[in-house]
Amino acid sequence: MPYDPRPVSEGGNSGIDERFSRKAPSGKFRVVMVDTFDGTDSVVGDYTRRGAQRVAKKKGGEMTKMYVYNDEGKCVGETGTF
Repeated sequence: MPYDPRPVSEGGNSGIDERFSRKAPSGKFRVVMVDTFDGTDSVVGDYTRRGAQRVAKKKGGEMTKMYVYNDEGKCVGETGTF
């Protein structure tokens, strides 16, 4: 499927805040993966801050962006390239 930044409900690829929340459970940090080739996104998991940073760094790369969100839903880190 080609990249389409619109939300899933509008026919696009972006599922964040529709299929899943960017907010991590209290005291945790959520890692979200975005495949910049096809625009799909998904939750990788919820971790301690250090664990989330480690996972994001390991999995992020060319055409794969990794975002780290706190329990308020704020982005506190990212890795990978478009």
